Amino acid sequence: MSEVIKNFYEKNKIPKLILEQKLKKFEQHKDIASEFEGWISDKIYKTDGAVTVENYTAKKLSELSEYLNGDGAFMMLIELRENPKKAQERIAGGFKRK
Repeated sequence: MSEVIKNFYEKNKIPKLILEQKLKKFEQHKDIASEFEGWISDKIYKTDGAVTVENYTAKKLSELSEYLNGDGAFMMLIELRENPKKAQERIAGGFKRK
């Protein structure tokens, strides 16, 4: 488990159940977790050698919507990897909230 990510969520007062779910996702996608740790430290998206899923990087996702800053961009990368069709539909729909 990434202490950097865990501390980030705890500092931002993410409820324990959601924190555990997010940590589990990052544990399954260590490359995305590693890049997220860098973002947490520097608040800069990696450009060279960034994790790319379905032609999207965290930086590119963050530019699509205000909801995808930091955590949201990296969680969307995971969603693109795990369920590309659903994630692509959300992107195409402009991330409308229910």
